[in-house]
Amino acid sequence: PGVLKRLSIALAVLIVVLLPLGYWIVSYQHESSHLEQSAELIAHAISKKAYLYPDEWDLQVARLEHLVEEFRPRGLKVNISVVDNTGHVLVPPQGKPFYLPISADSSIESNDRVVGRVVLEESIVHIVYTITAIGLICLVLALGFLGAINHYLIRGIQKVTSEINQAHQDLHRQQMYLDGILGSSRNVAIIATDREWIIQYYNDAAEQLFGRPGHEVLGSSLYDLHGELRKIIGGNRKLWQMAGNDSKHSFILKEKSNSQTRYIEVRPATITAPQYDLSGYTLMCTDVTEQRKVEEIIQRQATYDSLTDLPNRRLFKDQLDKALATGKRHKHLGAVLFLDLDNFKNINDSLGHSIGDVLLQEVAKRLKSSLREEDTVARLGGDEFVALLPEISDDADEVINSVQILADKVRKTLSMPYVIELHTLRVTSSIGISVFPTGEEGPDDIMRQADTAMYRAKEAGRNTLKFFLPSMQQAAEERLKVLGDLRQGIEQSEFLAYFQPQFDAGRAVIGAEILIRWQHPERGLILPNEFIPLAEESGLILKLGDYVLETALESLRDWLSAGKVSPSFRVSVNISPQQFKQANFVHNIEYRIGNAGLEPMGLTLEVTEGMLLDDTASAVKKILALKKIGVRFAIDDFGTGYSSLAYLKSLPVDEVKIDRSFVRNAIQNDKDAALVETIVNLASRLNLDTVAEGVETKELYEYLKQLGCNAYQGYLFSKPLPQEDFQFFLESQQYLAV
Repeated sequence: PGVLKRLSIALAVLIVVLLPLGYWIVSYQHESSHLEQSAELIAHAISKKAYLYPDEWDLQVARLEHLVEEFRPRGLKVNISVVDNTGHVLVPPQGKPFYLPISADSSIESNDRVVGRVVLEESIVHIVYTITAIGLICLVLALGFLGAINHYLIRGIQKVTSEINQAHQDLHRQQMYLDGILGSSRNVAIIATDREWIIQYYNDAAEQLFGRPGHEVLGSSLYDLHGELRKIIGGNRKLWQMAGNDSKHSFILKEKSNSQTRYIEVRPATITAPQYDLSGYTLMCTDVTEQRKVEEIIQRQATYDSLTDLPNRRLFKDQLDKALATGKRHKHLGAVLFLDLDNFKNINDSLGHSIGDVLLQEVAKRLKSSLREEDTVARLGGDEFVALLPEISDDADEVINSVQILADKVRKTLSMPYVIELHTLRVTSSIGISVFPTGEEGPDDIMRQADTAMYRAKEAGRNTLKFFLPSMQQAAEERLKVLGDLRQGIEQSEFLAYFQPQFDAGRAVIGAEILIRWQHPERGLILPNEFIPLAEESGLILKLGDYVLETALESLRDWLSAGKVSPSFRVSVNISPQQFKQANFVHNIEYRIGNAGLEPMGLTLEVTEGMLLDDTASAVKKILALKKIGVRFAIDDFGTGYSSLAYLKSLPVDEVKIDRSFVRNAIQNDKDAALVETIVNLASRLNLDTVAEGVETKELYEYLKQLGCNAYQGYLFSKPLPQEDFQFFLESQQYLAV
């Protein structure tokens, strides 16, 4: 606008100056030319007269005036004078002298000599007036022009310029804002290129990610940034197709440095404007190395056992499915070994899960070292392992012989002693074997067959191996049927409560242990050892445990109300590990005691050593919470585990039940006698009561009594009695007491 304003002023000045000046020049030249022409005409006429009458030149003054008037220019107000060579005025001017005159003259000749001059004079005042008028008009026009330029054009330009400047400022602010955003994107490297893959933008995160400063890569080809880009991109068209799909496509670059591999995820996108062609590309690059590591960990956790680092059930089934397909295609036989550790539960319950977990890890190591490199070992859960032996041979006898030798080698390897935290442990295994393919069986069928064979090995005395036979399927189906019957039996209340009384040293009844029997509608009365393991395995033990606890509390309430027992009478209830591990265990016991309307001191809960040692802090917390309200706790089957006897001092229990396996032979076996004596003495020193189980003879009773045992339970006094019979037993005890 400033330049335009100066140009318009200059143009206005030129108009005001040049137009009058031009008019002056033209008018002046025109008047001068006219005067010169008139002077020449008059001089020519006089020259002609002088030529004809040279001697009469001086006498022709009057005639000269006539000639002057004859040739006077028409329309012009001029003064004309004629002078000779001496300067004598022959014809004087006819009017007054002019203001601002212009003049022209012409020579008068006679016989080729100048005899005088004709002089014409005219005023140019009228030209000055006209120029002044023109100048004023031009000035007015120039001022109007300047006003119009300033009002319309300059202000318009100023407005447009202001808008452009504002747009530039806004654009600059947006660019600074965008640069700030892109620059602050520490986790996302942003690279922009033109259509020829020449890098035009490269933020700080890109410098960190690729390790090259911006001044080195700006203006260079994208392919020079990373060696894999040219190969992955594969040309403009391919990247266009990749990037044109709403930027959903991405690819991974591998960056190796310092023996480590980094993974960079690249998401390409096109740079286009509406209704315009492609102008370039952007690449959003992110370091996904940690994400890939997490994904690998998650993937491994989904397919591998976290404790032993062996494949889990899911991965094993995938491997078995592939091996089955390959075996069918190549007509080769393979085998699956299903292994279960014998009596592992005793170790877990006695020494705790920490020792059990280490043992499982050692078992896994021995399994892997015992098999071929191409074999797969997996842990299904708990103490169950499986091994896949693919494509052994196309000869069935050779396969059976090879698998038997290998399985027996595994069995012997696993049975060797384990030394874990100063404990020397021995564990055996029962192995079931299924050979495949033998028909149209699938992976689940093969594993079910091996599982069935494993259970047959356990039934055969454990620490042995069995091949699957079709007859075993019937046993497996029978097991499933028992499980279904067990579930139905709980729903139909087919379970009965039995009570076995406990006596003090004076043979007075001081309490009873509640036991459970299953009155099967077809098989008759079934003892606990036939269904409790299956109930624990299936989780049905929780419902059975609640039934036993409710029955015990309701029975005790009825006996107390009827006066059949004294207020100090106690009922002992076995608690399963699953019950004890429940988060609401304490609340459940408190609720059921309150619901029965009993005092808590009439209830004794029997737990095993393993339940207490598995998570001692949590176990102690639960026990103390219930002891606070008066519930008693007893350690059941004490001595069968692997814990130290001295460990008793840290457990807040009230009594110890000596297992029947030690009590039964205490008189005949010195070792059992020493163990029983030690338990009784230690419990006495710790102010704990002792209850001897399995007391079947009077001699044994007298022996235990002499040791100082507090209570007795066994067939010498009474076998377990149904609930109604036990009520009669209590009444008879009252009669005997009287």
